[in-house]
Amino acid sequence: MAENESLDIVELILDDHKQLKELIAVLKDSEKDLSERRAAFEKFAPLLVTHAQPEELVLYTKMKDDEELREHGFEGEVEHQLADQLLMEAGETEDDDLWSARVKVLAELVEHHIDEEEKELLPEFKKHASAEERAKLGELFLAAKDNTKEDGSEYVPTTTRDIRQELQ
Repeated sequence: MAENESLDIVELILDDHKQLKELIAVLKDSEKDLSERRAAFEKFAPLLVTHAQPEELVLYTKMKDDEELREHGFEGEVEHQLADQLLMEAGETEDDDLWSARVKVLAELVEHHIDEEEKELLPEFKKHASAEERAKLGELFLAAKDNTKEDGSEYVPTTTRDIRQELQ
């Protein structure tokens, strides 16, 4: 990461959202060729996992420790669980029409989740966290992303307790 780039976790999450939104547009477009949508899904799936797991581990853990943000943290986790289920099901689906339906619903779910995060959750979080704290969380978020990628997007490398200890 270049020196002038932000380590603020909010900015890092917004950057990830840009990439996901581009792929969501392709996934939702049932007029697009199936092979183009499948290629977009092959990019979307690992991006989603390497974004969502660190977000849960770092941001949502922090939010659940703040009484005013606690419900937002749980809501985000529940939406991630639904996306994980659809992602897994789509990845195992051979029927083209069923695959298209699952991927479109997944894309719409993630699009809604991103929109809600950007309009409500992240602005509310910024009110409760100092720039220094957001930078520390950003470092943890990036480290978790790197470890998730190295482990094939299947393994969450640290625990909630580890994150809480880092923030003290």
